[in-house]
Amino acid sequence: MTSLNKLHSGRRGSKKKFSKSGYTLVNVLTISLGAFVLIQAFRWQIIQRDRFLALASQQYQNTEEELPQRGKILAIDGTILAVDEPVWNVYASLSSDETEREEFFSKKDEFVSEVATILGTTKEEINSKLTDNFRYIKLAEGISNEKKSALEAIDIFSINDLGLYYEKDVKRSYPNNTLASHILGFIGKNSEGEYIGQYGIEGYYFSDIEGQAGYSTGEKDSSGNVILNEEYDPLEARSGKTFRLTIEPNVQMKVEEILEEGVKETQSKSGTVIIMNPKTGAIIAMANYPNYDPNEYWLTQEPWIFKNLAVSDVYEYGSVHKPITVAIAIESGISKDYTCTDSTGYLDLYEATGYEDLKGRKIYTWDKKADGTQTFAQMFANSNNPCIAKTALEVGFEYYYTKMKEFGIGTSINIGLQEESTSYLKPYAEWTKLDLITASYGQGISATPLQVISAISTIANHGKRMQPYIVDALIDGDDINVTVPQVISEPISADTADTVAEMMKAVVEDGGILDSEAKRVEDYEISAKTGTAQVIKEGEVGYQEDTTIATYIGFAPTSDPQMIMLVRLSEPQTAEFSTFTAVPLWNDIFLEIADDLEIPKRN
Repeated sequence: MTSLNKLHSGRRGSKKKFSKSGYTLVNVLTISLGAFVLIQAFRWQIIQRDRFLALASQQYQNTEEELPQRGKILAIDGTILAVDEPVWNVYASLSSDETEREEFFSKKDEFVSEVATILGTTKEEINSKLTDNFRYIKLAEGISNEKKSALEAIDIFSINDLGLYYEKDVKRSYPNNTLASHILGFIGKNSEGEYIGQYGIEGYYFSDIEGQAGYSTGEKDSSGNVILNEEYDPLEARSGKTFRLTIEPNVQMKVEEILEEGVKETQSKSGTVIIMNPKTGAIIAMANYPNYDPNEYWLTQEPWIFKNLAVSDVYEYGSVHKPITVAIAIESGISKDYTCTDSTGYLDLYEATGYEDLKGRKIYTWDKKADGTQTFAQMFANSNNPCIAKTALEVGFEYYYTKMKEFGIGTSINIGLQEESTSYLKPYAEWTKLDLITASYGQGISATPLQVISAISTIANHGKRMQPYIVDALIDGDDINVTVPQVISEPISADTADTVAEMMKAVVEDGGILDSEAKRVEDYEISAKTGTAQVIKEGEVGYQEDTTIATYIGFAPTSDPQMIMLVRLSEPQTAEFSTFTAVPLWNDIFLEIADDLEIPKRN
């Protein structure tokens, strides 16, 4: 009995001990669970409040983006130069359905062959993407409606459109390929994959062309449909603006074709042509060679080819500056009948300046022969550096420098092309007599081809320099903002300009160019000037040996110019002087476009 009681007593003691331990465990678990709930509630409601509010908002709110329609770029006659066109991105797509996947892979080779043929790629390229476990992979982007239709017509599988999925997109298209490529630029993508305009009009005016995206925010029902209530707040997309350019496409096309021939024939590094209406400043044509196709800009190997050399390349332009020097001289009061005697074929710089460090240094005529007594017209025809330098010294520093600035040398044109550069003109306080001498014939100063043609157009336009422009009108819906021609300076009088223009005819008619070239254009009244400039050494003082840049600029007819054209050839290999390279090319272009521009012949 005693042992039985002990046994029962031991069992009760054991049960009591287990119960206490169990309660402790439950309490610990309860407290831990409560603490966990409190911590999570704090994290969700306080720390991650914004995240969960956003997730909740997504359940009943809808936000959609509407992409804008980009503006076009047109030529003066309405020809489309740049426009967006609908295209498609193509994906290979398969679900996890075994029946579907089995049918696809059983006829995969036939599928790959047809798709590769339509997309214009290799079977290996397509096949490498269609692995056994693929679900969704891009095959091509930017394909046309025609290619999409061809893909949709593939009839291999029993299930319609098995294996292909299409996503609509837009592509910037340049219907005329290389035409005016350096004016247009292109729309590409940056490192983040965002569209961005690069070079030319596309680069400079990208935000205007791109437009503004639209957004709509409002509540949606359980099916995802927008609920039109007071919370619905759409912001409509704003289409991009259309730019109508001053370019005449027929002239532009002829210029580009002849320029390419000229660059290849003279074995030049590059060539540039600008044609402008001197009365308004409107650019009729602007071309460079080599050029590129903005539809396939990524195929261009040399980045410098993207640059519009007409507005970006600053160079010492040489003797085409001489008419500016003579115009400044006459405007300063020097007689238009002024003469200079060149009895040696050179100018002694020490005698001209008195600078000790210039002892023994001279500037020469182009052939190092004396030209004798020279009128201004003869200085042009003979391109006589010593006499032009003496003329500038008679004008003096202050007047010459001020007038040169009024001609636009050292000032930006701001024509509206992304890569435009400006020339460097040493500050007046740093000028010496040597600077004045070299500037008189176009060395020691620099400009872009656009700045050069703008300066010389002052002479063509009776003393008024017009603002060059290439955008004829900005079209924003029904609003058309047309560019109004603007006079930006009048550095010389009409009488001075017309006098110099007459003198420039001597370059064409009195031996300034080859007789054979003069004869080719003898039916027209043309004023012009050649320029052959040395090329500055990179990273050091001095000029490269046997390397030149040839420039020829002229306008017609002399008495009432309808056009002015600059032709520049960089580093021609067939001849050193512009009269053998740039002049024939200028004449080739002029004779081809004279009728297009309605240039009258002599009476």
